[in-house]
Amino acid sequence: MKKIINVIKQKWLKDTIMTTILVIIIIAIFIILNLYINTLNTNPIDFTKEKLYTLSDESINLIKDIKEDVHIYFFGYEDGNKTVTLAKQYGIANSKITAEAINIDKRPDLAKKYGVEDNTSVGIIIEGKDRYKVLTQSDFYTYDLTTYETIDVSEQKLTNAIIDISIAKKPHIYFLTGHQEYLTSNYLMTLGVFIQNEVNDISDLDLLQTNIPEDCDTLVIPNPTKDFSEVETDKILDYINKGGKILWLGEATIEDVNMTNINKILAQFGFSFSKGIIIEEDSSKMILQSPELILTDISYHDITNNITNVVVASAGKLNIENDEKLKELNVSVNTLLKTSEKSFYREDFSISTTMKTTTDESGSFTIGAEFIKKINDNTESKLIVYSNCSFVTDMSITSGNSKSKLINLYNNKDIVLNSIAYLTDRGDSIRIRKDTGYVTYTATQMQDNVVRLIIFGIPIIIIVMGIVIWQIRRRKK
Repeated sequence: MKKIINVIKQKWLKDTIMTTILVIIIIAIFIILNLYINTLNTNPIDFTKEKLYTLSDESINLIKDIKEDVHIYFFGYEDGNKTVTLAKQYGIANSKITAEAINIDKRPDLAKKYGVEDNTSVGIIIEGKDRYKVLTQSDFYTYDLTTYETIDVSEQKLTNAIIDISIAKKPHIYFLTGHQEYLTSNYLMTLGVFIQNEVNDISDLDLLQTNIPEDCDTLVIPNPTKDFSEVETDKILDYINKGGKILWLGEATIEDVNMTNINKILAQFGFSFSKGIIIEEDSSKMILQSPELILTDISYHDITNNITNVVVASAGKLNIENDEKLKELNVSVNTLLKTSEKSFYREDFSISTTMKTTTDESGSFTIGAEFIKKINDNTESKLIVYSNCSFVTDMSITSGNSKSKLINLYNNKDIVLNSIAYLTDRGDSIRIRKDTGYVTYTATQMQDNVVRLIIFGIPIIIIVMGIVIWQIRRRKK
């Protein structure tokens, strides 16, 4: 080694041309090594506290047993993009999964298949054997208005998409019709699209025409404004007794309508809908200065994991029976959404003021909950209910010159999609949520020293060596 160093000093560093050649060789070796390392299928070194660039163990466990080929195509992305780098790690956990940034000039077949017009088009296609799913760049981020933090949810979205296109059977979601409900062909059109994009089949269901199908994984009841018939009621009760899963999107029953049979079903779970609505007085818990557009308080549950803000619109409250009655019904309750302590409940709509009066009821009110009814030792029925349906509809609110659908506000769509995933036993697909904002540097002291040496130390050493060599050669002349 000493002999090699002497040769370099005596023959290379004394001659300008030879010195230049040596520098070029060192740079070439560095480039070649860098290119070689990039070709290795290895995980990046991740110093971030949240492991933003590393797949979680949850994701690895969920995708490691996938048997069919899955391709992740990134259109409009550079190969070194951090999301592309993250996606390539799926291939390390399971060789059936590949990820690549696509230049459509080299893959016109994919461009034609997915309607990509040019290399400026940005999108992600997760393609399986029989199905595919489309994601956009905006799907990888959400925004927390309470901490003003942009949250990266890339891994959650990619893992969920891989699972969704790889599952053998798509859950079938049925929407009840025939009682002047909101329909997926009108006010719930966007919700229907979102549910299908989560790889579910959806169908309308008229219980006067047919029974509840055997493949019904979840029955959605979206704000019926007419009572059920005896026949329909018996079919729903039978479904419940067989362990059926229901998502009920209700509203306050402002009008005095006889809902005997609907209340009979609700009574099985120990609750009813209110006749009035909740009004908020805390300005920090409302949007657009509207007391009826309430930012809810969110309780911990698998469904609400990573849900930061949900806005309800003119919501009612859930009247839940006392603990003794719930025990008698074999029902347990988990709260999902509530209003603040500064909210109040009103049934007298002749009062025009939005300030609390003596006839109003103060307090925090439950507007979203899970009810679990134990039928027998082997069977239980689950019902998730929100005392508001408007918050996931295509109804719009206006802010300045722009309009926004209620379903697109904050996490409104997410909590309903999570509810369906939970009821269809795909809860794992809603649990991969990293609490990540933009990268937080949290290296250990040793890691910090290594990084600083690479970034600052080596360039300084090279510069000093260059100056010393230049001075030595100058004196010898």
